[in-house]
Amino acid sequence: MKLYRFRYSPYARKVQALLDWLGLQYEAVEVPYADRNELATLTGGYIYVPVLVTESGAVIKESRDICEHLAQGRGASLVPAPWEGPIWAYHDFVDGPLEDALFRIGSPAVQQAWPTPGERALYTLVKERKFGAGCVEAWLRERDVLVARARKLLAPSLRTLTQRPFLFGDAPTVADAALLGNCLMLQEADPSLLPSLAPELVAFVERASAYRLA
Repeated sequence: MKLYRFRYSPYARKVQALLDWLGLQYEAVEVPYADRNELATLTGGYIYVPVLVTESGAVIKESRDICEHLAQGRGASLVPAPWEGPIWAYHDFVDGPLEDALFRIGSPAVQQAWPTPGERALYTLVKERKFGAGCVEAWLRERDVLVARARKLLAPSLRTLTQRPFLFGDAPTVADAALLGNCLMLQEADPSLLPSLAPELVAFVERASAYRLA
């Protein structure tokens, strides 16, 4: 299998966590930010990550579709009955409002992490076309406000994680994978961001990153 990813993408890191937990063999392909020719050729023009190429050669796009594919067969333990509804609901909460706050916190550092001026300029252009001119600089200025918003969104999850290893019990689910993906995005952007946002999540990342299904 092959997983096409950006290292900072929370959606790609979520999928990668599921692959690791399941003990599946795969190659992580880091897509150059400014050169997506291989990805476009593979997908027929789709240039977003993650994209998973399965052992049978099927190409799956969109992180939720990939997660649903992996949560079959042996992977069903990642969405255990009867908790399918709340697990997927939490997954979608993370991919929606929580990610919206966290990626704004991480974006200024991600912008500076790209190795070439062209990649940094392209990253800025992509964000500004969606969020308006000067958005990345504004998010840096407004970090305290964004952190406060993220902490409010995270507060119930942190209370849960002080009482149990993972969100729904002693083993991780796709809900934990979604949260882990966002935590890893922040760590990739700037290692100081996650402990300053929520120190409790540092231990969660260590537990979740070490987990493997028996």
